[in-house]
Parts: sequence; C-alpha cells; structure tokens
Amino acid sequence: MGRNTRGKIKEHLEGMHRNTEAYKAHVAACMDFIGDSNPKARLAFDQLWELNTVLDEFTQNLYGSI
Repeated sequence: MGRNTRGKIKEHLEGMHRNTEAYKAHVAACMDFIGDSNPKARLAFDQLWELNTVLDEFTQNLYGSI
C-alpha cells in the first residue's frame, strides 16, 4: 500500500485498470440483450466499449509516467 501521494495515485490507477474488465462485461451483457433489435442502442454501447478502451489505455500510460 502506497504511503505517499505517488503511491496512492498509482494504487487508484491500478484499481481503475482492474475495473475495466468488469465494465466491459456489463457493456457486453447489455449488447447481448439488445442484439440487433435496436441499432442505435447497439451503436451507443459500441461507443461505450471504445471509450472504455481509450480510458484504460490512457490510465495505463499515466501509470507508467508517474
């Protein structure tokens, strides 16, 4: 467990990265429920998936730079 500010920030960034998979699982479940019945909703969840991927990459890069 980090004792200084840098360590604490890195811990939170690790938590954000770990939560990425859970988030993607929820998005995938929603996409399964939607199927092909609502293309606009499907597109919205596709975009959420992509946004999550971008945020995770940013989080990993930030972690590496601290």
